[in-house]
Amino acid sequence: MREALEAREKLTGNIKVLEKELEEITLEEESYEKEIETVEKELHNTKLKKNMLSGDYSTHDQKLISTRHEIESIKLEIEENVDMPNSVKKVLRNTKLTGIHNTIGNILSTDPEYVKALNTAISYNKNFIITKDEDSAKRAISYLKEESLGRATFFPMDVIKERYVDNESLNILRNHPDFVGILSDLVIYNREYESIIKNQLGNIVIATNIDSATELSHKIKARYKIVTLDGDQINVGGSLSGGSQYNSKSTIVLKQNLKHLEEKESILKKEQAEITKEIEEVDKEVNVLEQKLFTLSKEKVLIKEKYQSKAGDLQGYKNRFETISKEYSSLESINSNSVDEKEASLIKLFHEKVALKEQLELKIKNISKEIDTLKEKLEKSSADNKLKMSKLRELEKEAQELEININRNDVKLDTMLETLSVDYELTFERAKENYELDIDPDEAREKVETYRANIKRIGMVNLDAIEEYEKVNTRYEFLTNQREDLLNAEDTLLEIMNEMDEVMKEEFKITFDKIKEEFKKVFKELFKGGTADLRLTDPEDLLTTGVDIVASPPGKKLTTISLLSGGEKTLTAISRF
Repeated sequence: MREALEAREKLTGNIKVLEKELEEITLEEESYEKEIETVEKELHNTKLKKNMLSGDYSTHDQKLISTRHEIESIKLEIEENVDMPNSVKKVLRNTKLTGIHNTIGNILSTDPEYVKALNTAISYNKNFIITKDEDSAKRAISYLKEESLGRATFFPMDVIKERYVDNESLNILRNHPDFVGILSDLVIYNREYESIIKNQLGNIVIATNIDSATELSHKIKARYKIVTLDGDQINVGGSLSGGSQYNSKSTIVLKQNLKHLEEKESILKKEQAEITKEIEEVDKEVNVLEQKLFTLSKEKVLIKEKYQSKAGDLQGYKNRFETISKEYSSLESINSNSVDEKEASLIKLFHEKVALKEQLELKIKNISKEIDTLKEKLEKSSADNKLKMSKLRELEKEAQELEININRNDVKLDTMLETLSVDYELTFERAKENYELDIDPDEAREKVETYRANIKRIGMVNLDAIEEYEKVNTRYEFLTNQREDLLNAEDTLLEIMNEMDEVMKEEFKITFDKIKEEFKKVFKELFKGGTADLRLTDPEDLLTTGVDIVASPPGKKLTTISLLSGGEKTLTAISRF
């Protein structure tokens, strides 16, 4: 009887323990299901993100292919010189011709805002060929003639002189808010072509719009061509040209388009590289999440198996409990000597405590397991945190070093900008536009040091030289203008004198011939015969020639007046009048 009671109470305790354990397993399974659901959702979103990134990569790839195709097409157009006459192409491609440099249009480039103005300004001279000297140009012209290839215009570098807007006009222009600049100062080119570029572009003014261009043209009395940023222009003399722009295929426009496309290609490459990096990071996330999902699913299966095992044990305990309960009831009805209530109560309490102990041990075990899990997570988090802190310290150190370098570079940049402004009187933008470094930087620095040493040996600079130069230059220009006026007046006077000399010669000759004839007649009348004549000492120079009187009274030989007697001289002299 007692054994049956103890067995029944023990089974009751085991059943309670198993039921509690099954509850814990159910909660753990639900926790895994929630975590699996969260991971699956995160994995789904991550895969969607990867698909979007892959789509972006494909789009960028297509754009890159299209951009590269456009770049190659424009490069081919530039190489083929689509807007260049055949005669110019032939000259440039003839390797036997020496001293041929390039066309004016091909050596120029500028910022995007000035492209239209430059394209308009050199529309007629962009295909002029730059040559080393006149001989090179002559040889090229002979080649074109011999091959009947047409005509071309050549600019020998040793002959072409610079041209620029005069100071008076430049001062007027600079005081106007819509004056942009002189075109030769706004283009980029190799400095060896400076005389050519200033000859062609040094007298072209750039203004913001047609209204300001018209106003500027009036102010400078239409002495120079003015081109607007939109490509309209005021010609010398005041005529206007303008209208809509057509799709020009000029080298300048092609170069600008090429630059724009190359910048676009660079940006696309950079963006595509960033997308690739993001895809790699997302792939890592997908792998981590898939591995985590696999582990959680595996753990869930194990928990289910554990639940089923425990549920089977519980069902076995319940079956045994029912069997023992029936046996105990039968024994209790048969056996009148039943266990007293106090003993039964103690047995029940004992097994309840045993069950509670097992439940507590199970709870302690679960808590210990959870603690171990948390410790493991904590250790992992601590390790990750240490790694991140280490990386953070490295990044902070790198950031500090970068900040120091930035400060140093800022100080260095400020010093350089101050040197550029004080020593060279240039802004950074102006220096960048007009002074392109075409040699090695170290070589350039060495040259600068050499020049500085030479300047130092020269001695102190006269700071008043500029002002003195302006005064002397003004005086020089004034005297030069006066000299030109005097020379022009001299030429005019000489021309008048020459005209007067011709008139005097003509009048003198006519008068001399008349006097000569009258002299002959009067002489014969006075001397009752004889001969006389007037002769020029220098017939070739009528203005300085002298006159010889030749007389022959009757009975005497023809002789000069100096050999005659006094009376004969008198009569001869009278005959002249």
